Amino acid sequence: MSELTRSRRSGTTAGSAGRRAALWRLAPWTRAPLLGLRQPAAVVAVVVTTAILACALASAPLFLSSARSAALQQQLAPQCAEAGWRTTGGSLSDLAGRSPEQVAADADVLRRGWAAQGRESRRVLLVDRSLGVSGNQQSGMLVRSPTGEAVSQPATLLWRPDVPGHVEVLDSTPGPGVWLPASYATAADAAVGEEITLSGVPVPVTGIYTDLFETDPGAYWCDWDDLFLNRASSDVPPPALALATDEATFSRVAVGAGFLTVFEQVPTDAASLTAARTRELLDEADRALVAATAAPPPTWTGGGVDDRLAAALDGGQRIESGLRGPVVPVAVAGALLALVLVAAAGSFWADRRAAEVRLLAARGVGPVPLAGKAALELGLPALAGAALGWAGSRLLIAALGPADDLDPSATTAAAWAGVAAFVVGLGAAAVVAGLRARSTAERPLGHGPHWPARVPWELALLGAAAWCWVLLQDRDAVVSEGGVAQVNGLLVAFPLLATAGAAVLLGRLLTALLPRLRRWAGRRSPAVFLAVNRLAAARLATATLLVAVTLPVAVLGYTATLTTSSRATLDAKVGVQIGAARAVTSVSRFAPPPAVPAVGTYVVRYAGSAAVEGRRTDVQVLAVDPGTFAGTAFWDDSFADEPLTDLAAALDGPAVDGRVPVVAAGLPAGDPDLRLGRLPVPAEVVARARVLPGDRGAGPVVLVAADRLPEVQRTAGAAPVAEIWTNGPAGPAIDALVDAGGRVSRQIEPGLVQTNANFLGITWTFGYLSALAVFVGVIAVGGLLLYLEARSRSRVSGYVMARRMGLARTAHLRSLGAELAGVAVAGLVLGNVLAAAAVTLVYRRLDVDLLRPPTPLLDLPEAAVASGAVVVLAVAALAALYAQRAADRADPATVLRQDA
Repeated sequence: MSELTRSRRSGTTAGSAGRRAALWRLAPWTRAPLLGLRQPAAVVAVVVTTAILACALASAPLFLSSARSAALQQQLAPQCAEAGWRTTGGSLSDLAGRSPEQVAADADVLRRGWAAQGRESRRVLLVDRSLGVSGNQQSGMLVRSPTGEAVSQPATLLWRPDVPGHVEVLDSTPGPGVWLPASYATAADAAVGEEITLSGVPVPVTGIYTDLFETDPGAYWCDWDDLFLNRASSDVPPPALALATDEATFSRVAVGAGFLTVFEQVPTDAASLTAARTRELLDEADRALVAATAAPPPTWTGGGVDDRLAAALDGGQRIESGLRGPVVPVAVAGALLALVLVAAAGSFWADRRAAEVRLLAARGVGPVPLAGKAALELGLPALAGAALGWAGSRLLIAALGPADDLDPSATTAAAWAGVAAFVVGLGAAAVVAGLRARSTAERPLGHGPHWPARVPWELALLGAAAWCWVLLQDRDAVVSEGGVAQVNGLLVAFPLLATAGAAVLLGRLLTALLPRLRRWAGRRSPAVFLAVNRLAAARLATATLLVAVTLPVAVLGYTATLTTSSRATLDAKVGVQIGAARAVTSVSRFAPPPAVPAVGTYVVRYAGSAAVEGRRTDVQVLAVDPGTFAGTAFWDDSFADEPLTDLAAALDGPAVDGRVPVVAAGLPAGDPDLRLGRLPVPAEVVARARVLPGDRGAGPVVLVAADRLPEVQRTAGAAPVAEIWTNGPAGPAIDALVDAGGRVSRQIEPGLVQTNANFLGITWTFGYLSALAVFVGVIAVGGLLLYLEARSRSRVSGYVMARRMGLARTAHLRSLGAELAGVAVAGLVLGNVLAAAAVTLVYRRLDVDLLRPPTPLLDLPEAAVASGAVVVLAVAALAALYAQRAADRADPATVLRQDA
């Protein structure tokens, strides 16, 4: 108080109204910025609370940018690498009469456009006329064998850099020419060194390679697999894929064909793309196309830019837009909680400076100058806290966000959020400090709490939650916009409001029972008595601490359960649709390969129908091998009342009145009047399931043992598709299929199914809520420290007096542990009960895809709940040790003198 003494001696009186303007030049205010640093506890409280506030505000724009980048990247990840490249393409026609050199010069049109942008592109040339109506490329070049006979199957011609280096070579010779797939070389009776005719142009055969559909072609061919895979439901293969060894050979053939397609590609690392960077790349591709076609060659017939990158960008923006609805209110709610903690830090400052505050108030200093003094003392800690909060949000998103690639605009917004946190947080702390300081000086001793503290404001939260629930009844909990699944904001607002309101109400009710608990504790050990007595003596602080523990536990339990459940549901939907981890399909007929049991299971899918309630409905009929099916197919115990092994065993059971036993989902027990196409199949549904693996449609699914089916002729119209399901890599499954004489039509991978469904926004929404729960937990820890510091004087004085009365140190430590552990355990129980109630009301409505089975699954996050309990109890134990250490370090004489 030397500053006040010097002020009094200089004749400056704080209560002199005429000289009030000089107040800010007095020592208590001029020295305030450095004076505040002498209060380590207050400094730490302001730094931590302001950092939490800044982190809450800055995390929202960073998270949204991170989610937008991750959505973009994850949509591109399951696709071929070229989906994320900048690609321009175009067509040249009417090439008859032009020399190969002129054709090569014409094909340079797109490369010149990229060169104008300072980019070096990679070229792909293709002679490929058109697609057939079934999806296969049926119109290619006419090919004649070395003997001049026309080959029945047409061919396409492709050139890429180092294309011969990415096939399985069977025979080759140096020199320019074309390479033929082995099956086509056999059909054309062509060997290396002989000459075939492509579109009237004689070309030497300089290589023969294994058909790509008989191998695992790898990433080089990923974007061009439609040139050799038969994706249609027929046995008509696509044109044979001939490979030109050099551009000159390709240009000669293109002149004969009169047509070619050219692509120019600039590789991009799609794994690190952001939305802003993607827009720049797309703009650059547009400029390259414009520059290329500013003076097009006479053969140019039009071109464009590959739109897959733009489509992924649009999908990412839609996901980000859907996240904005729930994320922004959640961030605001977290910021408001943090702001309360910052305000509490201002109140803590007033308590720590109570003696000086009373003296200043006695000399006529009002709340505004006191708030200004608090702002000056807390300014530097608040500034440091805001900076730490901004840095913490950046590190938090880098560690826990969907992606670490952020747009510059997001980092700028986060920086401004840090500035806002500093200004708002310091202002709130200063205002509360001023009001608290004035109240401390003027409030009579023994005065009870004001009437606002008695009003159950939490009922307003519960009313708002009920209103959100009513609105949600008439709306979809999960909506789809542009093919992107998004969480309705009401599904986020309802449980948060309900949980917060219920936590405060239960905290108020439970702490109202503390006086009765105190009477019970009077007959217990000294440790229990002291713990209960301290809790009952400060019911408001106890209720606040109880709510601070309950809220993060409840929010974490709710969000962790919904996050794990939605992921489990998504995995189940993907597993059911594919049938196993992955599948390799073929529309060509082949016998069950003997190598299948080593890699998975063999399934033949038929289009069938059955009689349901007097009318026929389409069904999916899967002819399976009961011996290998149950060990490979995806299964969850919720799919049926019996395990899959029992269902598969039922397929080998005895016939029912001459009818084949089948297992069905979506059909009643009994005779379903089953047909495969137009072929009647006497069948009896002997077992039923709610969901069966391999369900790729909206109709019922039927499992039948393949060896018990009659022969299904082509004329039956059953559209058979052979599949090998495997839980391992695709390579062995492809080898088994090819060895059995089949041709690979497609590979079905989980990543592609998940990307097509666009469920990313759902898991990220609840992931952000889980981060909020952790964030609220940090707030709770900060509140616990403030709780201990604010009551340290009364606790220490009580400890000193109790020690004089013979209380052992270990007994006091046990009392601290009982006090804090009691609140922690109560908060854990209440939080988990509230989380369970919220999950029960909500999870059934969180169906990420109504078209794909199964319905939402409930997956309890035992690890998250257990870890949360361990953390809460550990924090309580550490806080008890900290409080005991502070009490042990106190000087008894000083404590008793201060209380006197």
